[in-house]
Amino acid sequence: MGAYGPKRVVVPSDATAPGLAPYELKDAPETILDVTDMVFVDPVGTGYSRALGETEGKSFWGLKEDASSIADFIAQWLTRENRWNAPVFLLGESYGTTRAAAVSKVLMDKHLINVNGIIFVSQALDYQGSSPYVDDNIISYITYIPTLAATAWYHKKVDTSGDFAAFIDASRQFAVDELLPALFKGNALSKADRTQIVDGLHRYTGLSKQYIEQVDLRINAFRFAKELLRDEGVAVGLLDGRYKLDERDDLTAAPKQDASKVIGPAYKAALMKYMRTDLNVQWKRKYLNPGDPELSDNWRWRTAPDGQGWEPRYVNTAPDLSYVLRSNPQMKVMVASGYYDIVTPFFDAEYTLNRHGIYADKIDYHYYHGGHMMYVHEPARVSLLNDTREFIKKQVSQNQR
Repeated sequence: MGAYGPKRVVVPSDATAPGLAPYELKDAPETILDVTDMVFVDPVGTGYSRALGETEGKSFWGLKEDASSIADFIAQWLTRENRWNAPVFLLGESYGTTRAAAVSKVLMDKHLINVNGIIFVSQALDYQGSSPYVDDNIISYITYIPTLAATAWYHKKVDTSGDFAAFIDASRQFAVDELLPALFKGNALSKADRTQIVDGLHRYTGLSKQYIEQVDLRINAFRFAKELLRDEGVAVGLLDGRYKLDERDDLTAAPKQDASKVIGPAYKAALMKYMRTDLNVQWKRKYLNPGDPELSDNWRWRTAPDGQGWEPRYVNTAPDLSYVLRSNPQMKVMVASGYYDIVTPFFDAEYTLNRHGIYADKIDYHYYHGGHMMYVHEPARVSLLNDTREFIKKQVSQNQR
């Protein structure tokens, strides 16, 4: 209902609340249905999807279990619809990108299915770079800097007299060439170098030098969302840093609510109306949005069989993607990122996909002036669809030569 479907719900592009029902639904002629069929899948425990028979839902709830069930579904669907020789693309948003990378490997190894390409919307393959709440996670202090810079620029808390793209590039360079070595040195950092880092963080994040000193040069991105506009008594959104929310408690370190979740009711209402009225889906079961209340607590992250030693680490399906890209040389990946996404930062996508033995020419990066759901900003929505269409057309035509 936001980007890829044939209908869309209209929400303001300027990061203001969409108001109350009734919400406006419009045709979306920009949809990519002119170049591909689309199959939307609710994994077990989400939407209308349930485990059947004596199987419990939690049998499907896990990093590996989920990827296996989705890959099995795809193979079964191709058989039932007689589409085995059709091009296959995977598209996921947020955890859907974690899933897509893992699914691509299961499809190849278990079902002998090569995918033509993958579209990542708000990439989240390696969670270390998007876990700012973990104390002393040095990687996240680096990967978030360009997103914080973009958000500070949007709210005019930094010098905006120059060029936005140049400012973001400079923040990338500062994060890698100056901040990373400084944090690595810890208390061995010289006083002069520390002063230089404080100045740089102030220049790119808009936070006060006093605050930067207090957090010991380590800016927690979620706390940034509360600190950036603290003098105005508002917090910025996490999923989309353009949004603002006047929270009751102005003294908390981080926001208690995500300002950008204000769009949720509009999307839920639009989806339910579309399915029941246009698609005539009259099921009595509840539509689980985002999922079964027990799903998160029972989700299995373990990647080793029970009984084997396993030391928990950050979730990371980038090695799966690397494996598939090397086994399937014609496959490519499109990465769509929002500049103001404080949940899955765009620089983390670059950091993740530039490693793991992934060749640079296999990845197409695209950036949009929006957040995690960049398509709520109308110009970004149209650009995202155009970019996706061109990616699909290019991959299909390449394999037809």
